[in-house]
Amino acid sequence: MLARADVACLVAGFSLWFSVVGASGGLSADAFFAALTLRSVLAALLISSSHVLYALVWYSPKSFMSLCAALAPRSTAVSVFSALVAVAKVTQQVGLIGWASTHGNVLEMVISMGAVRWVTALLLMGVGQSLNLSIYRAIGKDGVYYGFKLGRPVPWSTAFPFNAGFRHPQYVGGMLSQLGVFALLATPSSLHAGLLALMAWWVLLYALTSLMEASDDNDIKGAD
Repeated sequence: MLARADVACLVAGFSLWFSVVGASGGLSADAFFAALTLRSVLAALLISSSHVLYALVWYSPKSFMSLCAALAPRSTAVSVFSALVAVAKVTQQVGLIGWASTHGNVLEMVISMGAVRWVTALLLMGVGQSLNLSIYRAIGKDGVYYGFKLGRPVPWSTAFPFNAGFRHPQYVGGMLSQLGVFALLATPSSLHAGLLALMAWWVLLYALTSLMEASDDNDIKGAD
């Protein structure tokens, strides 16, 4: 479940995105059917990687800890999880950029964006990463990477961004940052090819992960 601050921040971010970028035919039926191509499906699968990882660790923390103890005995399960998430995040961007490259030269696409588009992208990324950094300061790596399920103590925090009414600041920040990336990849060609469908898929994944965590927040018992 999202808190009011989460919703307000996301509504502001999407409103800014559409006011600057627009849809340019990206909401047409043809654009969404275009997202059913093999390349688009492959990109969607790669985009799902971190969220699948989150679900696996969330629902089977004991199995994950056992696997980490066997394969990486010198590292904590949290450290292994954070490293895997980093790889998954790179995989997501590779999937998106790889898909975009089939609809134009990505470097030229990004360089050719006007000043307003760049300012919008940097603003979205800046706000998003500020939220991400603040969550690390508030609860640390153990808190961000399911430490309470992986045998690590996670103190309750009332610091920013929680004191501003956020429930899922990390995911709000991640989505805002990703909107910044989408702003630099949005061209008439990519929009007609289904870019908005991939963006909607990204939103759905964040929503599902948020619901998963809200259903069992800070449950130290875990599940296997």
